[in-house]
Amino acid sequence: MDKPKEPHPRETTAGDDLEREPLFPVRGYVWLNLLFWAFCLVEVLVIRWWLKDIQGVIFFFALLAVGFTLVSIYDALYDRAAIRPEKKPSRSARTSS
Repeated sequence: MDKPKEPHPRETTAGDDLEREPLFPVRGYVWLNLLFWAFCLVEVLVIRWWLKDIQGVIFFFALLAVGFTLVSIYDALYDRAAIRPEKKPSRSARTSS
């Protein structure tokens, strides 16, 4: 029987703790919101053209777009607030050497 493959051990370096995934840029949030608002507008126009009656459709897509914007603002703020500060040596560790 074949032996199960062992996972390759990950080489660790001193900088591993400080490496973080880069933040999603604010410009990216703005572009995503513009794209989603345009999508909602196109959907309203298509439904208006297709069904001729859009009672409640404008409210629905406006609510969807506003909700998307609020969630993306929350996400951007949370990403920036949840960043762990870099580990700095304590004052006693610096003075003991």
